[in-house]
Amino acid sequence: MPDSPSSTETLVLLLTQHQEPLFRYIFSLVPREADARDILQETSLALYRKFAEYDPARPFLPWAYRFAYLQVQKHREKSAHSPLLFSEDVMDLLASERSHIEPQLDERLRLLDACLQKLTPQDQELVTSRYAQRQSAEEMMSRFSLSRRTLFRNLELLRQRLHECVSRQLQTEGIT
Repeated sequence: MPDSPSSTETLVLLLTQHQEPLFRYIFSLVPREADARDILQETSLALYRKFAEYDPARPFLPWAYRFAYLQVQKHREKSAHSPLLFSEDVMDLLASERSHIEPQLDERLRLLDACLQKLTPQDQELVTSRYAQRQSAEEMMSRFSLSRRTLFRNLELLRQRLHECVSRQLQTEGIT
């Protein structure tokens, strides 16, 4: 366990700084968001317990990913009866690939944020309601006074526009 307040503060700062990529990594390995959030909590606890072993000269996120991977494995053992779990080979492959493409994913997120800013305020609100706030279709249909068909058509069109915008930006910046 960390033995000084400064090491605890350092860990809190690192976890705060890297919480989103750590969550995305975990969520890429488990099918349910609630499970990923639980695993993130368990990972944070494991990192706290082992933080004295962390070498600050090395990047924090790859070190944290190893703990997250172990917590995902523990979760798999507890949930072995679930039909939605990936096989261990698939999970190993996903974890390996994820760590290799992390910089590209971060770049795509940056570009997606820029593309979101180009949408009208109402379109931004529609996308945010569905994907960031996870509102149900029924809530959104009522809130935006849209039929189910119109709601899903609008969301599909917005996804296409955002995908095209990100793809164009990647080409413009010479990123693949």
